[in-house]
Amino acid sequence: MATKAKKFENLQSLDREIRRLKLKAKQMENDFDDNFDHLQENYLPMVLNSVLPEKIRYKGIPATIISLFLEHDRFRNTVIKLAEEVIDRVSDGVDYLSEKLKRNKD
Repeated sequence: MATKAKKFENLQSLDREIRRLKLKAKQMENDFDDNFDHLQENYLPMVLNSVLPEKIRYKGIPATIISLFLEHDRFRNTVIKLAEEVIDRVSDGVDYLSEKLKRNKD
């Protein structure tokens, strides 16, 4: 987004432009923080919505129950930790099988 360079006739107009740009930078920083907070708060539901096809998404009472659980940070963090642990163990198992198959070939 390049803009045409302004010519400044005096120091006052330059100072005004600097203040305006600082205010704009601060506003952009605040917008970024707000967007990042929104992402943090809604990360898991967004991931679930992108991973699960519409046909198997829960409707009605089950959806309400699931959304209530997902709104709690402690439950969400526990699910994430559990998923990480499962992935770590599966990775260890795949590594073990890979090494075993490699030794059997030799």
